[in-house]
Amino acid sequence: MKNYTALNDKYSDFLCLDELCKVCRIAKRTARYLVEHEIIPAIDTGKKTWRYQIKIKDVIKYLEHRDKFGSMIPPGAVSSRSKDRVSLQYGNRKSFSELVTQGKEKEVAEYFNFIYADCNEILTTNEIADMTGLNRGTVLKLAQSGHIKSLTDRPKYLIPKQYLLEFVVTRRFLEAKTNSELFKKILGGFEIWKTAKSSR
Repeated sequence: MKNYTALNDKYSDFLCLDELCKVCRIAKRTARYLVEHEIIPAIDTGKKTWRYQIKIKDVIKYLEHRDKFGSMIPPGAVSSRSKDRVSLQYGNRKSFSELVTQGKEKEVAEYFNFIYADCNEILTTNEIADMTGLNRGTVLKLAQSGHIKSLTDRPKYLIPKQYLLEFVVTRRFLEAKTNSELFKKILGGFEIWKTAKSSR
């Protein structure tokens, strides 16, 4: 793995999208996908020029992850026919159970721990919905029923990240199916991560 710490001296604390392209040696379409899908965190100023402000430390972290696991972008996602190609690639895969062999369920928790390494240790049901791609009402019902363990009860459930990692290896989550585009992206990301991991 390359050492990217020298980038701290070469660039300012925040990069624009064009600088991100230069540092990562990627096309602008790819750079935009990375920030719009929060693979690389960015501040969206809403301005026409220098819309995104991207911390150099987050770019370094992405480069290190890319070297280790490969791209987190589904194949075809940044092409001009992205929707059609992603649909062909993942359209028949509706749940994690179709990508996980028996006895390897912990890979799902490992994946979630990897992509959400920097998230808060205590989560809300809304945050878990955003992280899993499940419907917010579904997550709330899972917390109410105890399928997702929590520290506190209604009106606001507070859920340790560890409890989320325990939940994603259960059959209830592994066999969950939803038409959510976010869920499909997370599912696609898992397959890419798993393939990169097995090829190391």
